[in-house]
Amino acid sequence: MNWLKVFLYLGVVIAVFLMSGYFTVSILLKTGGIVICPDVRGKTVDDAKQLAKSKGLSLSVVKYERRNDVPYNHITVQKPEANISTRKGRVVLVIVSEGPELVRVPGLTGQPIDNIAEMMKGINLVVEKIIYVPNQKVDKIIAQIPKAGEDMLEGKGITLFVGVEQKTLYMMPDLKELELSELLNEVNRKGIKHKITYEKSGYSLRLKPSINASIPLKTIFNTDDEIEFKVITGG
Repeated sequence: MNWLKVFLYLGVVIAVFLMSGYFTVSILLKTGGIVICPDVRGKTVDDAKQLAKSKGLSLSVVKYERRNDVPYNHITVQKPEANISTRKGRVVLVIVSEGPELVRVPGLTGQPIDNIAEMMKGINLVVEKIIYVPNQKVDKIIAQIPKAGEDMLEGKGITLFVGVEQKTLYMMPDLKELELSELLNEVNRKGIKHKITYEKSGYSLRLKPSINASIPLKTIFNTDDEIEFKVITGG
């Protein structure tokens, strides 16, 4: 029966220990010696300090780390962990995000757009958009957003403005008001690409040829658009 006595003795000791621990924690909680550690992850350092202070704790930053997924000055890790009991007056140690990497924007203005891949090599930025603008500097970068020397977040995009040949725009006039010779003089003077075809109407009484164009009346076009003029004559 000695083993039974030993078993009962151990059971009593364990029960007394558990009850003592329970009453100790209860007394400490009642007297304010133990608090529940708040969850400060995702909060700014200032907000976390205020929250810790309200629980009778203090807060200290032990390390800053580069994090692309967490904003600058926000807490990523804490010790003690959130929602566990800890003694009042304890220091909560935290790790804080420095935010994503910042990249210095290179100067691209004046460079040929064909060299953009080489110029962006090794730079953690992307060309998000290219906008072509009539300019004397054809196929060259004439402006950029953001400007050279500014800092921007790693992986973000740059907008480039690239020069293209400036084109002159015209509006198709009412051809009923023009003679064929006047029309030809006008398109030749302005350098408008065109071709002329002739077609007989089958009516011998037609006195004045009519002119039709492949571009409708009052339509905007430029000198690169080739226009077909169809001259309809009698006969």
